[in-house]
Amino acid sequence: MVLFSRHNIKLLLTVILLVTVTGCGLLPQEEEKEIVPIINKPRIAQKPEYPVKKGSIEVKANGSGKLLSQQEEDLFFTSDNQRIKEVYVKSGDAVTRGQLLAELDSGDLEAQLRRKEIDVAKAELDMKDTLRQADEENEVIVQKEMLNFELLQDELIRLQESVAATRLTAPYDGTIVSFSAKEGVSIKAYSKVGAIADLSQLTVAATLSQSDLNNIVPGMEAVVSINTVGELKGTVDRLPNVTEGSNNDSIDNYLLVELDAMPEGLSRGTPLTVSIIIERKENVLLIPVAALRSQNSRNYVIVAEDYGVKGEVDVEVGIVSTTEVEIVKGLTEGQKVAGK
Repeated sequence: MVLFSRHNIKLLLTVILLVTVTGCGLLPQEEEKEIVPIINKPRIAQKPEYPVKKGSIEVKANGSGKLLSQQEEDLFFTSDNQRIKEVYVKSGDAVTRGQLLAELDSGDLEAQLRRKEIDVAKAELDMKDTLRQADEENEVIVQKEMLNFELLQDELIRLQESVAATRLTAPYDGTIVSFSAKEGVSIKAYSKVGAIADLSQLTVAATLSQSDLNNIVPGMEAVVSINTVGELKGTVDRLPNVTEGSNNDSIDNYLLVELDAMPEGLSRGTPLTVSIIIERKENVLLIPVAALRSQNSRNYVIVAEDYGVKGEVDVEVGIVSTTEVEIVKGLTEGQKVAGK
């Protein structure tokens, strides 16, 4: 019988312990479970549905403008290439008819006019004296005196017109709304140097596109919006009457609206917007513009049927506004149509 020493026993225990630890490391490990992410199904966007309903529809033409005077006129001299001698008014001044606004340097025209007035007066006296002594023998002399008097009168009229052309006067009672004439500056005939207006007669003046103007006639209803006042009702009074050579800011270039009542406190130049009602229908079937589909000459809608089924339906369209469409045929009140 072989006896083990204490040293051999320790060695044996060490070997057994190593084998045990190594064996545990060789055992297969449990597999980790894979976590699969949950993927949500994408939601399909549902198109909006609109009810077919009865109501009123309007087609409008929109424009912008301002308040102008019904009586407004450009101011200008009729003489050419003359220097402005004196200016008597400025923008904002109230003036009366015939009041002198400015005048040109007329040179010796006024002196010529005075001499001509004297010549005419003398010729008239000579003619009257000759007529008192008239007989058959001096008939020729009488005719000469009369012709000379007429000639002098014509010359006097031309001089009066020349002097008048150097003076700019107010054509009527009003207010100078602009005036650019300056002393010492030479002017051209018929070149605008200012404007006068009767501020007691204001009117709505608006600018619209030519395509809209083609559909507008006097008498149509209008709605005018002014920030400080609100909405005002009126009617189309007159369409633009543009003429060759007219001033861009002339009232003739605007569509005019007559208000049912002009509020107090408004001034010339106040900005505003205008809506002209071109066409209106009451108690008709309507759908939103977003629900109408078109393909070539075909107009149709997508109608929501029972159980959510949708189908195409051809429709006959009436008037169309910016937001709604009149349906003449193809739909009934209460049906639902899908938007785009």
